[in-house]
Amino acid sequence: MSAIVDIIVPVFGMVLVGWLIGRSKLLSAEGLRGFTAVTFYALFPALLFRSMAKVQLATLEPDVLLAFFGAVFILYAVMMGLGHLKGLRLGDRAMFALSGTFSNGVGVGIPFITYAFGEKGLVPLLMIISVHSLILLTFTCFLMEIDGHGSGSGGGARGRLAAKLGGAALSMLKHPVIPAIFAGLLWGVMTTHIPGLATPVVIDRILQALAAAAPPCGLIMVGASLAHVGLKGHWQPAAAASAFKLMALPVLVWAIGRYVFPLDPLWLTVATLNAAMPAGANVYLIGQMYDTGVARATNAVVISTAASVLTLSAALLLLGVQTR
Repeated sequence: MSAIVDIIVPVFGMVLVGWLIGRSKLLSAEGLRGFTAVTFYALFPALLFRSMAKVQLATLEPDVLLAFFGAVFILYAVMMGLGHLKGLRLGDRAMFALSGTFSNGVGVGIPFITYAFGEKGLVPLLMIISVHSLILLTFTCFLMEIDGHGSGSGGGARGRLAAKLGGAALSMLKHPVIPAIFAGLLWGVMTTHIPGLATPVVIDRILQALAAAAPPCGLIMVGASLAHVGLKGHWQPAAAASAFKLMALPVLVWAIGRYVFPLDPLWLTVATLNAAMPAGANVYLIGQMYDTGVARATNAVVISTAASVLTLSAALLLLGVQTR
């Protein structure tokens, strides 16, 4: 119960603060875009760089990727099948599946894991985040492009498809969070093998100050974003996707990470909690990009974020997480 008080209350309390700010006149839509840019381009990169710079390559467990993404694609396939049974076209099925498998590992996940486990918990989370968008969003874009070019044929259509997918993959890699992870890891390797090389104290103090602001600002950003988005249209399909996201995916990740690709207890717990995070905003951004399933995706983000207060509380209790 102490984990709920020490982790859930601060995390979602700050989301609530952000929601209240977003509902007020203090933060306009344009102001929110600026606040989001500062959070993603300055605060989170500082936190991730400092965390990964302390990591030893020998301590990394690649099996966490197999456990996490193995579960993700099992559930993705199941939801695609359910969408087919409901008569949805390929693009709508892909959006339904993405809504039930794409975790908000940055905006909610990083603050949540930081408060629960400190920097040691960020290592497995950042391994997942480093390829999360690249794998899931690019694959979904591939399905959306197949749906959109279903009637096309010949090398021209294939060329346009390849160009769009290449552009999508490149845009994922250019996300400010990804370079910070790999730059921190590289800097850690360099400082380990080059005597006398270290981050200057003054620079590290700046990074430390920015890193300390990242978790609360990220959570306030999530709350304010929800206030500006709101629910749209029919909510039942989004509620179903949210149920898969918050309950089925964590169970799958835990089972595979426990019995198929056995993970260190901390790594297994972090991977499971990341699977239990609400759907990320990229879900409805992809929907908007292709003008497909926008209302369903938006509702899934809103509903899963609200419901995750309960499901993450249950996950902490079931996993036996104790506050540090």
